[in-house]
Amino acid sequence: MSPSRTRPQFVPARPRSELYTAIAIAVGIVAGTALVVWLIRPGTPGIPGGGGLFNRQPRMTVLVILTGVVLVGAVSYLLRGRRRPRRLGTRGAVAVGSAGAIVLGVLAGVFWPGGAIRHWPKQPKVSNTPPVINPVSVPTTTPATGTGSSTTVKPGTTATSTPTTGARTTTTKAR
Repeated sequence: MSPSRTRPQFVPARPRSELYTAIAIAVGIVAGTALVVWLIRPGTPGIPGGGGLFNRQPRMTVLVILTGVVLVGAVSYLLRGRRRPRRLGTRGAVAVGSAGAIVLGVLAGVFWPGGAIRHWPKQPKVSNTPPVINPVSVPTTTPATGTGSSTTVKPGTTATSTPTTGARTTTTKAR
């Protein structure tokens, strides 16, 4: 009988933690790219305030992104830095650092020269009905068939009547 063959032990090429980190980074890159494309989409020409958030509120968007960068930097420093406060522990240091970054972001928004938020004027609603046009000159006589009402025209006014019935007479101020 021949000796049995032994299988070599399986050694993975990469540890699982590196695989999960690579997947998380790839998903983050795709999500970040989609977010940036959504934020910078162009607006409708001639209508202010349309499009993505970068187009509508550029200052506020920059402020939020900078606050997020400071927040990530503060958390990263507190987790890996050598001068991390030892009294608070990891959770306490991250909580205090996050609160500090958010407070700095809010203060930056309050004291931003010229204001952080741009307010656009309200746009009128577009309707499909044609506009009503006031006639410039209207006949001032009543039709032959009517209820016997007469039209009196004062100087500086024009009289209008309904030509089919002749019953209604209105007097409007000329412009």
